[in-house]
Amino acid sequence: MKPRVLTSFGPISRQGAITAPVKIHKETGKIVLTQKTRIWFRAAVCLWAIVVLMTPFMIYSELFNSQTTRFTCDRGTGECAVDGRSREVPRLADIRRAEMDHDFNRRDGRNWGINLITQDGKKHSIEQQRAIKDSVVSDYRAAASAINAFLAHPAQQKLDVSFTYRAGLSEQLQSIFYFFFGAGTLFVGWLLWTKRLYTFEPGKVIIEVRRWFQHDAQEITADRITAIVERKTSTGRMVELKIDGPSSMAILETGQTATDRPLARELAEVLGKPLESAST
Repeated sequence: MKPRVLTSFGPISRQGAITAPVKIHKETGKIVLTQKTRIWFRAAVCLWAIVVLMTPFMIYSELFNSQTTRFTCDRGTGECAVDGRSREVPRLADIRRAEMDHDFNRRDGRNWGINLITQDGKKHSIEQQRAIKDSVVSDYRAAASAINAFLAHPAQQKLDVSFTYRAGLSEQLQSIFYFFFGAGTLFVGWLLWTKRLYTFEPGKVIIEVRRWFQHDAQEITADRITAIVERKTSTGRMVELKIDGPSSMAILETGQTATDRPLARELAEVLGKPLESAST
């Protein structure tokens, strides 16, 4: 596949917020400058991609599935269970009452759950998913009332009550919004995930920018380059290619140290072009 011609690109810098320091590879008659995005940024994009790819399954579950929780108690054994599991569920003798637990957060807004209050005042949640939809909240309230009615009537030997979570319209729309937001930020992350190479050799300069599913390249022949310009800036030095007369192209921003300064001269020697100095 033939790479597309770049129309614009900025200079390589010594290092940036998400870009690693420039690597300089020197061979006989050839200098290659390489810069990648930092490894923590690439790892973050990969993790975010996993989250975004999981979101459609969550949306499908909210649109078409429901989740029923079954709470049972047996006075004969003195045990209570959630979906048949009694582990971490208080024993019947320790339960004082059941109550609705009200909470509010920015993501979900008002939401409800069911807590078992034990004799020592501790709370034990028994819902699998917080209720937001009004009909679901009503179902949860009915379950809490049934538990309290069972606790108030010792003659009743067994309790078997269920309550069902279903996502409301606001929850479904919110999940869809988060999916598109996540896909958008992931796309931006992919655009910023780059590997840039500047190859200087006698007769030409090859500039490459490699991204996900994309490889851009541009070749500038030596006959178009009239000089290498080293321009002093407030933060260091900018190395530019002087192309076709007065126009120039910034290619590398170096630091102020002595080891940075010979690079412009070496690039000029490889291309066989004069080195010029300029100020901003």
